[in-house]
Amino acid sequence: MVVIRRFNNAMSFCEVFKFIFLKFRSIRTFPAFQVCLLCGLLLLASGCAAPIKYDASVPQEIPAGFTGKINRQTISLELPELTLSAQIQAYDWDGQYLLKPLGVWLEVSPRNGWITLDPQQVRLKTDQGPDINALSFLGPSKSWESPGTLAAGCGPRGYGTGIGMTRIAVSQKSIIEADSASGIYRPSIGPVISQGKNCFMFWFDTDPVPEHEFLLSVDGIFIDGKNVTLPKIRFQKGSLLAPKGIPLTVPQ
Repeated sequence: MVVIRRFNNAMSFCEVFKFIFLKFRSIRTFPAFQVCLLCGLLLLASGCAAPIKYDASVPQEIPAGFTGKINRQTISLELPELTLSAQIQAYDWDGQYLLKPLGVWLEVSPRNGWITLDPQQVRLKTDQGPDINALSFLGPSKSWESPGTLAAGCGPRGYGTGIGMTRIAVSQKSIIEADSASGIYRPSIGPVISQGKNCFMFWFDTDPVPEHEFLLSVDGIFIDGKNVTLPKIRFQKGSLLAPKGIPLTVPQ
């Protein structure tokens, strides 16, 4: 089921535009009316695009001894051997959440050589229990992002109107059952090998609720047989902004 919520535009700006139009409609000089009309439209557009706040799991800091950057929900770590980017896909948009299981997006870009990743060594610790292994995973594949989605993506896309939490074109059933026809497998399949920049989706049997604290461990990465040591990455609840006045689609 998909819930579509439409947020009202900022009516004060719409009223300003109406006032401008009525005030100056008697002006016969076209350039003057054109200028007033343009100003009204700009005010209206800015009102309809006023940002609204939502909660998400966001990275808290760059781990000590490492370099990188944080961009909203995504963290990127720069190592001599590779760049690793990660995003935990847990959201709270006005009381609406994604369905379980929790998705974790990873992008791995080696400087050169072949990369080996052991999916059994990608683990997640929550504030409610011990480390857990992934339920299933997808990848390696090519990363993508689109203006219509809050979450980074990997693998087949899904499309829809408005801003969506995630646009991955696989069902909850395929994720839970590790449907190989959809490119989803159990971590027990063993290490996977790839070359160049690739991404992975890992799903964990826990609630995708940003109120929880998450600690992500990505071990078992090798480049040309050499192990790459990565730090644990901490995610906590944070508030972000998104455009207002457009429909939001949230899988429920």
